[in-house]
This record gives sequence, structure tokens and C-alpha cells, in this order.
Amino acid sequence: MKAQAFEFLSQLRANPSAWQICLSLFTREARPTEVVRHVSLEVINNAIQQQQLDGQNLLYARDTLVQYVRRTYNGATAQGDLDTPGIQNKVAQTLTFLFTALYTSGWETFFDDLRELAVNESQSASTTFPGTLLYLRVLSTVHDEIADVLVNNHPDKQKKYQDLKDLIRVRDAAKIAKSWENLLGRSPQLGNLITEMCLKIVSRWISWTEISLIVNETIIGHLFRIAGEQDGGTAQGNQLRTRDAAIDVFTEVIAKKMKSNEKIELIRLLNLDNVVGQLVMSPSLSSARGTPAYDTDMAETVAKLVNNVVFDIVKVLDTNNVENQTREQAEQLLHAFMPYLLRFFSDEYDEVCSTVITALTDLLTLFRKLARTRGSVPEQFAGMIPPILDAIVAKMRYDDTSSWGEGDDQTDEAEFQELRKRLKTLQQIVAATDESLYLNTLSRIVETIFTKLTSGSDTVNWRDLDLALHELYLLGELGVRNGGLYSKKVPSSVAAERMIQLMSVMVNSGKSSSISLTDWH
Repeated sequence: MKAQAFEFLSQLRANPSAWQICLSLFTREARPTEVVRHVSLEVINNAIQQQQLDGQNLLYARDTLVQYVRRTYNGATAQGDLDTPGIQNKVAQTLTFLFTALYTSGWETFFDDLRELAVNESQSASTTFPGTLLYLRVLSTVHDEIADVLVNNHPDKQKKYQDLKDLIRVRDAAKIAKSWENLLGRSPQLGNLITEMCLKIVSRWISWTEISLIVNETIIGHLFRIAGEQDGGTAQGNQLRTRDAAIDVFTEVIAKKMKSNEKIELIRLLNLDNVVGQLVMSPSLSSARGTPAYDTDMAETVAKLVNNVVFDIVKVLDTNNVENQTREQAEQLLHAFMPYLLRFFSDEYDEVCSTVITALTDLLTLFRKLARTRGSVPEQFAGMIPPILDAIVAKMRYDDTSSWGEGDDQTDEAEFQELRKRLKTLQQIVAATDESLYLNTLSRIVETIFTKLTSGSDTVNWRDLDLALHELYLLGELGVRNGGLYSKKVPSSVAAERMIQLMSVMVNSGKSSSISLTDWH
């Protein structure tokens, strides 16, 4: 029977007139079961995609579905139960396929018709909630269909979708942005679900729409309000996700491609250093740090924003033909964001730390490039390197919650070792930028740990010893790069000499023969 069912569905999809029956079946007032309705929409979608409908039939499908949507999703006159979320998504998909077929000619009012269902200032939020949800779902599926960069479409389809995006920019983008402005302005009445959906759509659409539609006083004001709403640690669920979604909009705004002077001006216009500073000092990231109440999702979200901002600042500073004023402003912004970059890089959660490694790598690479071309890192940047190196070494240490040799922690151990590989790359860049600083810093840290061991200090545990041995090993890699520690019975380099001295300190500590790591633990 199952084989017969699959065969029937195959014949149904292949039948050029099946979509008409399925459309009637789906839109009739006496609803069939959900699985039947779902399959009916699948058949309709397949027929549209396979271009089985001519112009007249496309218009018929449009009119029939619009009539159903108005009957079902207009809260003031809705008849019967609302569709389930699964069916709502499928309806949005069907509407989107009709959009791709008719928006150029035949359904020029596509967005206007759906926006009529959404909330506006003359209607209550409760009566238009279903229509608003559907409107936002359609905006989301339209983006997925025509603007998702991860989808590898045929060149002909790419050309068609590019034309559709161009047409949306001319015909409807301003009105759609106005609807976002309206929805975000009424977020307290609409609730977190609508607000979160709207923010996520803004984040996705901004990559291909005019940035001025988003970066205006009204919408940015709403974003500041939503992102800055602090809960003192009592918010849950959608409220937290809505706040994070607002921060994500800032991140996507900064990620938009533009000229160097425009990007720096945008960062300054949005006052992002102040925004990030307020978020960092919020209860969820400050007073809750080091406790179970610490909001790691928010930390990752803000860290991503910091990563994108610093990445763009470094890109500007690494560009040759940048105006002096723009370069000076970029340097000021880099100094402003450096504490936030180090704050998230030093976060106890490796996921948060990893979020900003890209920007930190690019920054150190810039310093190395400047050191090679100018002989040394310029004075305005040189002071940034020591705290960066200290933070890198500190992240090399196992955190205080880790245990020695327990099998249950194998996954965490593998992830930490992977992080150490990335941190090693950062240390190598620092070594290539300022070898003297690198040697002095590692020597100081390693020698301090071994000296404490020699004195019998209780403040040193296996994590500190592991850090000292690991950094000593990395220092040794630098020391033997010329072929060995010695050349004609003398140390082959300053690094090799420092390595030999530290090995002597290690041996004299006496711990290698008196205690094992397992015993220590």
C-alpha cells in the first residue's frame, strides 16, 4: 500500500492539471487533514517551478490564494482556525514562487497586497497579528529564494533574481522599510515574536537593499532602544532573542560593503563604541560574569559585532590610498574598540573567544606588515601588542573548571587543543612582529611559574605548570628555527639562549622528579 501511495504521488506531480485540484483542495472551507494540505501545496509549488502554468493560470492561482489568505489571515474578518506554523511556511513559499513568476508583470502589487494584512497604526495589534506573521514569513522566503548567497543557482536564474532585486529596490523597498519602521515602533504592543522576526528580516535584507533605508534616525532609534533594553537578569526566551536580533542588525549593517571613508563615517554615526560599551556593562555581561547567569548567547552576539567593526577598521588602516582624516578616525576607533576586543578574546567561554580571533589575527598581521616595512611598529600601535600577547598566553591555560585526564572531557579537550592551535598562530605573528617583546613576555611568565614551584608556593597548580611547559615548548620552536640550540658551542640565537636559561630554571625547580601531574591533581 505504501508503494502504491508513492506511485500515486508521483503520478500526481507529473499530471499537468493536478495543481488545479490541489489548489481547490487546499483553499476549500472544509479543510482536509494537514498532510493532505501540505502535499497539495507541494504539488502547486512544483507546477509553478516547472513552469506548467501559463500566464492565465498563474493569475488564477494568484487570485485564488489571495482570496484564501485574506479570508484566513485578516484578523478582523478571519473565518475558522488559523493555519499551523508548518502550513503558514508552506503558504509563504507558494506565494513566493508566484512572486518570482508574476512580479515583473502580472502581480506588481505583490508586497502591497500582503502588507495590507500587516499591522498598521490604525489597527490593533491583536486583529492583525496573523496577517503580520504571514507578511514577515513571505519577506523571509523571498530573501531565501532570490538573495541567499549560499544557493548556487543556474546563471539564467541568477540573472532573473538579480533583476527581481533591482525591481524591488525601485518599486517597493522604501515601502517595505517603512513597514519595518512601523513594526519596530510598535514592538511593545506586538510582542517579542513579531519584533524578533522583523529584526531578523532586516538583517538579511540589508545585504542587498539600500542602506539609507535602514540607517535613518527612526529605525536606528528603535534598534538602540531594543538592543539597550536591560532586564537585570530576569528576561527569558523571546525577550533575550529579540535583544540579540537587534544587535545582529548592527553587525549586518557594518558588514555591508562600502568605501573606506563611508564605512568609518558609518561606525562613527552609529556611535558603536558607546553602544558596545553599554552592552558590555549590562548586567548580563558584567555582574553575571563568572556565574551561571552569564548570558553566553549575548556575549557571542556582541563579540561578533566587535569582530566585524575591528575587521573593517583594520581593513581601512591597511589600505594605501585612504585620506589622512579617515585614517586618523580609524586609528581613534581602533583605540576605542581595543578594550572590547580584548574583553571578548579573554572571555572564559572559548566560543566567545573564537568569535573575535579573525579580527585579532588581521590586526596582528597589520602590525607585522608595518614592522617589516617601517622597521618597527608605529608608536600609536606599539602599546597595543603587550596586552594582546598577555591575553593570548592567558587563553593558553586550561580554565579552572577543567579536570586532568577525565574521559568525560574528551570533547572539551579536543576543542581546547584546536583553540590552542589558533592561539599558537597568533603568538607566532607577535614573535615575527616584535621578537624581543615575545621573548621577554614568555620568559617572564614561564620563569615566574617555575620560581613559585621552587619556593613551594600553594598558588600554582597543574594548569600553571602545563602552561609553563607549553609556552616553553613554543619558545623552543623559535629557538631551534636556525637548525638547533647551539652553533659552535654557543647558543644559536637570543631565543635559544633564553630557552636554555629557562630549562635550567625548570630543572632546578625539582618538581620533575618529585611529583606527577596526576598526583598533583
